[in-house]
Amino acid sequence: MDTPQPLYSAASVRELDRHTTAALKIPSIALMKRAGRAAFVQLQKRWPEARRIQVFCGGGNNGGDGYVIAALAAEKQIPVTVYACIDPSQLKGDALEACEYARREGVHIVTSLTELDRGDGDTVVVDALLGTGFAGELREPVAHAVERINKSAGPVLAVDIPSGLSADSGSAGHAVHADVTVTFIGRKLGLFCGRGVALCGDVVFDSLGAPQQVYAKVEPLAQRFDAASVKRLPARAADSYKNQFGHVLIIGGDSGFGGAAVMAAQSAARAGAGLISLATRPEHLPAALTRCPEVMARPVISGQELEPLLEGPDVIAVGPGLGRAPWGEQLLARAGRADVPLVLDADALNILAGGRVLAGIERDDWVLTPHVGEAARLLDCDTAEVLADPRAAAVAVQQKFSGVVILKGAGTLIAHDRGVDLINSGNPGMASGGMGDLLTGIIAALIGQHMTPLEAARLAVWLHGEAGNRAAEDGQRGLLATDMLPWIRRLVD
Repeated sequence: MDTPQPLYSAASVRELDRHTTAALKIPSIALMKRAGRAAFVQLQKRWPEARRIQVFCGGGNNGGDGYVIAALAAEKQIPVTVYACIDPSQLKGDALEACEYARREGVHIVTSLTELDRGDGDTVVVDALLGTGFAGELREPVAHAVERINKSAGPVLAVDIPSGLSADSGSAGHAVHADVTVTFIGRKLGLFCGRGVALCGDVVFDSLGAPQQVYAKVEPLAQRFDAASVKRLPARAADSYKNQFGHVLIIGGDSGFGGAAVMAAQSAARAGAGLISLATRPEHLPAALTRCPEVMARPVISGQELEPLLEGPDVIAVGPGLGRAPWGEQLLARAGRADVPLVLDADALNILAGGRVLAGIERDDWVLTPHVGEAARLLDCDTAEVLADPRAAAVAVQQKFSGVVILKGAGTLIAHDRGVDLINSGNPGMASGGMGDLLTGIIAALIGQHMTPLEAARLAVWLHGEAGNRAAEDGQRGLLATDMLPWIRRLVD
């Protein structure tokens, strides 16, 4: 199993820069030239037939990287133009030295965007306007430059980070849409969560030769897990039997919402749970037994009727189709005090946010799985605040309720008492109903198979997204949650 990738804040990457130049005993301009060369190598690798290059340069170190790219292109006799948003006469330090390098190579530098040539499909556009220190709203003339980049006919390469994107949070207003982002020294959290997932395109990392000991000196914001770094389930012994792999109880499915609870039960079954029980409204039993006869479906019309069903399970998942009526509140109130791990999703989270049911309860053995809207309700804030800093929101929910918190999104964040993890898995086709119900069932099944809540959260998020990717091979539009069930079974081993 590989180690996860550390993800850093902008401030932490500046520290890594400083430690790297000190450890390598090189001037900072040397590191800038390494960055420019790394980006130029990727540009040539990705678009070897590029006939022209346009480089948009700002006034800081990111702009300096751009001038280096332009100089290297000129050395290769590729026609290149720099569009400077800051007059070169105002540049200082390494950026000025990089600009002079470009001038020596004969690079044409334009200081007026009114002279911008839109280019064509064979023109590669390089965004070297703003680096990781950006925060707030874009100002002129950079805002106009970003608009022109996004309207360009050719592909876009962003240097270190797309201009307008927050390196720390992944939030963005008006920002560059890149096809490739080449990032240096340390991977920035914002590239992999929030709007970063949509804006960065393919992310290519280059350490610029930073020694490994440099990274031990700087604390990351999060750890990024993938297929190689999530812990998997062990192989089953030849004499295995069902009681060894957990009894999962799914609670949900108020009137009109039975499908959510049934899908959660199906996903728990496909993820390897030994036994699955379903507590739901009586009218949903025929559909549940038809859809998945392996599930032990029980009719429940009150919290009191639920009590006997709480004695057998090893893990309980509450929320799919639960609703916010008294029926759902009663069931959550009973289940929330059970002495087994819990997974809460959907309306279980909305009821929890209301503050009446399970008030004052803190558990270290439950997994909460909010999307942005549910996280906002749990924190009593609006969704814009969650979107502005998803990591901070995930941490705040975890600190408020303890346990493990999965803030779902294109870059899903998992907050726990030891830090924050991130997993990029899945695709836009999964923006449809029922996907969260499947995730709930998978998490519960993995806990039932003796994973800790945190281990189960990591593997379930990856497994859920990868199943979505495999199912989407037939097309993203029209992808249904149940299309993923066969893939969950194939991927869980």
